[in-house]
Amino acid sequence: MEYGNCAIQSTNKIITAEENRRKLTIYNPSEKVIRKIKVDGCLPIESGKRCDYMFEVDNPVSTINNVIYLELKGCDIEKAYEQLIATIEIFKSKHQKTKKECHIVASRVPKAGTKAQQLKVKMKKSTQAELIISTDKAFIAI
Repeated sequence: MEYGNCAIQSTNKIITAEENRRKLTIYNPSEKVIRKIKVDGCLPIESGKRCDYMFEVDNPVSTINNVIYLELKGCDIEKAYEQLIATIEIFKSKHQKTKKECHIVASRVPKAGTKAQQLKVKMKKSTQAELIISTDKAFIAI
């Protein structure tokens, strides 16, 4: 799938995605090539559910080494989880042999909630992706 105007490719040392006071910051000190793709509201995808952003990280030989799926959400982490799963399914063939990481940055996350823990386990079992849930701001070092 071509991303067209929905993607920005960068080797910047800091890359961010932000909506409604929720923010993910990616630290990229080795200046790897990262494609920031606006999935929701930009890519022409049939399915209704999808996450907000996706980041494809290239290794030196220009193959996708790592993909990060991001949902910036209010407090409904279950809905955010469903959006992440739907997006992983859409890009399943493209990211088949790629390390996957999912991030939910929510306004409020249940304190040490069993729901968050259950979703993390469920994500790992169904997609082999790591699920990280944060409140308001998240940081990743690549």
